Amino acid sequence: MPMGPTPGPAWADVFTTWSPAWGVNVALVVLGVLYLVGASRHGAWPVRRTASMLAALACAVVTWNSGIAVFGHAAFAVHMVMHLMLIMVVPAFWVAAHPLQLLRSSLRGRAAAGFDAALESRTARAVFFPGTVLVFYALVVVLTHLTGFMETMAASTALHYSEQALYLVAGLLFFHVAIGVDTIPRRPAYFSRYVLMAFAMGVDTLVGVVLMQAPATMFPSYDLEGVHLGGALMWVVGDALMMVIMVMLGRLWVSDTSAKIDFGPWLESARSAAYTDQTGDARDGTGDLDEDDDALAAYNRMLGRLERGEQSHH
Repeated sequence: MPMGPTPGPAWADVFTTWSPAWGVNVALVVLGVLYLVGASRHGAWPVRRTASMLAALACAVVTWNSGIAVFGHAAFAVHMVMHLMLIMVVPAFWVAAHPLQLLRSSLRGRAAAGFDAALESRTARAVFFPGTVLVFYALVVVLTHLTGFMETMAASTALHYSEQALYLVAGLLFFHVAIGVDTIPRRPAYFSRYVLMAFAMGVDTLVGVVLMQAPATMFPSYDLEGVHLGGALMWVVGDALMMVIMVMLGRLWVSDTSAKIDFGPWLESARSAAYTDQTGDARDGTGDLDEDDDALAAYNRMLGRLERGEQSHH
């Protein structure tokens, strides 16, 4: 009689089992040392950024050395914990540490010019384009969970490691664009970043709900209860983490004195179109109303007239 998939481990075992990943740990130590040396040489590097980097490295150590790594290949729910750590938690702390800005501040001469040229290249603009990072994030989440990938991965340790790298890269790219204030080309407006994160949350919710309702035939190599629990973790915990990150983004928006109340190019175009329609003054499409004192004053008078008109109709 064939045996079914093995039930997942007890969660106490997940958090008490440790198996050192020496190669990963060496890489993390090197990254930590380089960052601390750069921060000490900077002279005025904020402590909170250093704390964020240490938190990112600590979360990475837990992910790759604890039972999360030991049981994450065979147990679907534990695999989902690893997924959330690599695609959300570690990248969010990493981005908050501003590593690219610290690296740029330590470069001089040709190295600095080369760094700037690389960031302004077409390749960098394409990689950090909001649509690119959102599509990549969505494809990684959907294709690794709602296709035959999981079944194939169950028999391949190499594919399991490749998936971890995909999660980490997808998370780093997405959150560098969505919440970072680090050095990247053409960072989108805050409102656009909220829209970006809302779409990503929708992807997580969709995949989580599908996994919660998955039949046994969808993932025969995994315990069905673990699959359903993994879907719940992705939906509930994933969305909760995203909400926390969005709150952090809101605080950043409020505290950013250089940021206007910016709703992105689409709504700014709508404001300009409404201004032209009501005043007959065609603008050239450059800049925005808030940077043109005369246009802004005329726009505010237009809003006042519209408001008085609505009140008179009542």
